[in-house]
Amino acid sequence: MSVAAAGKRPTHATAQRDDTRWDEAVDEHRTALAAFLDSAELLREDAWSQPWGPGKWTRAQIAEHLALSYEAGIREVTSGEAMTVRVPPFRLKLLRLVLLPHILFHRSIPLRARSPRELRPGEVTTPRPELLRRLRALAERFENEMERAYHSGGGGLTHPYFGKLDAVKGMRFMAIHVEHHTRQIARG
Repeated sequence: MSVAAAGKRPTHATAQRDDTRWDEAVDEHRTALAAFLDSAELLREDAWSQPWGPGKWTRAQIAEHLALSYEAGIREVTSGEAMTVRVPPFRLKLLRLVLLPHILFHRSIPLRARSPRELRPGEVTTPRPELLRRLRALAERFENEMERAYHSGGGGLTHPYFGKLDAVKGMRFMAIHVEHHTRQIARG
């Protein structure tokens, strides 16, 4: 992608490498989503509506947060309406240089990371089966829209703290984000 963006024709080897990276990112995402849905379905009913820790979101709110995240990603890929970057340029560069590679390598989001306002869930009253069906449908649509955009040379996502991520990093970040919340709902 970056080679084509620079005005050079990608070689067959470059395109193949990029497609392999993309396929791996999609597989990571599918595995992460399946683990989240399995964990969510196995929870006791009383645990679903309880916070995963003191002062934390309920497991239902975590599922809603993920649904809101997918909706934001779909909106950006389909309409170009991206989330707003919330950090000044110097801090953005620092976060991209230090924190983003750490997250992508270690597959771990810092526990104290704050969710952007538009991705914070309110009270969730939707029954668990309905919310999980919605989450699965949004995740599948997200993946399909990202795939379509990737193969047409786009598909990047804007993260409020890391700025614009290419399609592969965007898909990998979403997978890691889902893994992060799977660990939370499985606690207790």
